[in-house]
Amino acid sequence: MTTIDITVNGKHVSIDDSCSVLDAINSSGTSIPQLCKDPDMKPIGACRTCLVEIDGVRGFPASCSTPVSDGMKVLTGTEQLQEVRNGVLELTAGMLPNVDKSAFRELSTAMSTSSTSPNVWQGRDRQKTDSSNPIFDISMDSCILCGRCAQACQAGHQFIGAIDVLGTGTKARIGTFMDQPLLDSVCTTCGQCLSVCPTGAISTKETPKTIVKTVKTTCPYCGVGCGIQAGVDEGDVIQEMLDDPDNLSSIGMLCVKGRFGYTFVHHEDRLTSPLVRKSGKLVEVTWDEALNLVSEKLSGYRGDSFGTLCSAKATNEDGYLQQKFSRLIMQSNHIDHCTRLCHAPSVEAMLTSLGSGATSNSYIDYEDAGCLVIIGSDANSNHPVAASRMRRAVIEKGAKLIVINPRRIDMCDFADLWLRPRPGTDVALLNGIANVILDLGIEDRDFIDNRTEGFESWREVIEKYTPEYVESVTGVPSADIVRAAEMYACPPFSGSCLIWGMGITQHTMGTANAHGLLNLSFVAGQLGKPGSGVSPLRGQNNVQGCGDAGCLPNAFPGYQTIASDTVEKFSRSWGNSKLPSEPGLVITDMVKAIDDGRMKAMYVTGENPLLSEPDLNHAEETFKKLEFLVVQDIFLHETAEIADVVLPACSFAEKDGTFTNSERR
Repeated sequence: MTTIDITVNGKHVSIDDSCSVLDAINSSGTSIPQLCKDPDMKPIGACRTCLVEIDGVRGFPASCSTPVSDGMKVLTGTEQLQEVRNGVLELTAGMLPNVDKSAFRELSTAMSTSSTSPNVWQGRDRQKTDSSNPIFDISMDSCILCGRCAQACQAGHQFIGAIDVLGTGTKARIGTFMDQPLLDSVCTTCGQCLSVCPTGAISTKETPKTIVKTVKTTCPYCGVGCGIQAGVDEGDVIQEMLDDPDNLSSIGMLCVKGRFGYTFVHHEDRLTSPLVRKSGKLVEVTWDEALNLVSEKLSGYRGDSFGTLCSAKATNEDGYLQQKFSRLIMQSNHIDHCTRLCHAPSVEAMLTSLGSGATSNSYIDYEDAGCLVIIGSDANSNHPVAASRMRRAVIEKGAKLIVINPRRIDMCDFADLWLRPRPGTDVALLNGIANVILDLGIEDRDFIDNRTEGFESWREVIEKYTPEYVESVTGVPSADIVRAAEMYACPPFSGSCLIWGMGITQHTMGTANAHGLLNLSFVAGQLGKPGSGVSPLRGQNNVQGCGDAGCLPNAFPGYQTIASDTVEKFSRSWGNSKLPSEPGLVITDMVKAIDDGRMKAMYVTGENPLLSEPDLNHAEETFKKLEFLVVQDIFLHETAEIADVVLPACSFAEKDGTFTNSERR
């Protein structure tokens, strides 16, 4: 990009030559109506309200869709131009019903700053409203057909395509395919259309109270780490969630949970007072009484008799303090969290092969990749915003997409190749793809020679995984295996990215599956360059950070394994105190230790093992054997109901701290 100079109303502006005239106008501090332009979407020039005069250019071009050129002279407020713009605004306003216009957002603002006729609000006949969606309505009465919502749903943001502009002329309207109700369409209720609507034609069913401030924070749901802005009222009650265009993980996108799933924060069932079991029942007590009881009781259970479960919903700071408390005060390394039940196989394999148990790339690499491989993940359901970035790579940039999943998922609609292996045969399939890469001579020999070890012994292992043999094992046609190998090793541009979820890690062969993926990336050299990498999609919002902070039985913070030198190091850092020197138990082994009487007390934060353990009846019987159980959470769940002490916890919206997302941001 090159910086060029133009003038806006006689004011000098320096701007990149890739920008539009509207960008230059905004940079100059001048304000003009812009009803169809959204900064995160390509300009379409539909509303015609951002018209300008450009010296040497005939007519009044739309500034949003006109590129800048060096030496350009732009005028935004001449008498003739203002007359034309007012006419456009009057025609736009005339599409609306004869009702109070104060709610029409950006259009109301544009009208108030223009010399439009007061009688233009005559309106049109009442139009139908689609109220099928449980969260928001689409009212054509308030629609000016700017096209923002359709663009946001399609190429602008989500690449879903649930709504579009249907019909032409006076019959034009916003609708869904075959005019079916929105609820019956492919709409995911992400609310992106709602966020860009300039008039309120798309609005929530519940009218929020007056917003007095917005607070930037991070979504508390999945591991994508989307940026959100909480709009709060005078009582600090969240009334709405807005997307954050400055967040590099979500770039202004949200899913249905991130945008609308905030009511739990102020739910009436939230725990607000400590509970202590007395005469078999949990009763409310003061904080002093509860904390004194916890301190008194836990002092009798140190070492192997104590275990703790940390929360991947809590902050990094929370996790660090909890593991430090267990090691320093309780003298126990029996520390674990939900990674044990999801991506622990990925962490184990990546620590062994890469030295780091985390993704090697960012979401930006998804959009830069020439080939994306998604295996064991229904990203559109579990990580919708990350899936949107994958779709952007395919639709806008021409990337190839390979989906490996026995079950059909939404991403199959965008795939160039869909491989359907029999359940449990992932290792064979991955070895087969690697075998073909070697057989065709398209491996990255430089990467193998300089950045790997053990190649020859590994090659001997996979020699038997010919396409024909793998087809007999997996059911995937041999021709598709060859095609997948060619697409992955030789993308049309940039690199190739491997993306996986818990469909291959929550498995008896989970670690082997992860090793298979890593070996495939090594043989093709798809690491360490733009658009390449290995990317496990983490489940909880801070499961990455929880592991980083040391909430693991075998590692201190930073994945420093428990050995004599690290024990000594942390002992010095934590006041020359004695620390346990042997690795602790994982959650599944803690359950066994409780069962046989070795573990007698436990502190559980933000976890519900009576719901997450595989045998719920056995889990309840086992946890009832504990002599002392403390649960800290925001709601009274199944595990809390059998606890001796229940302590209320703060939600993400009520404390300071940090989360670490899947890309380690």
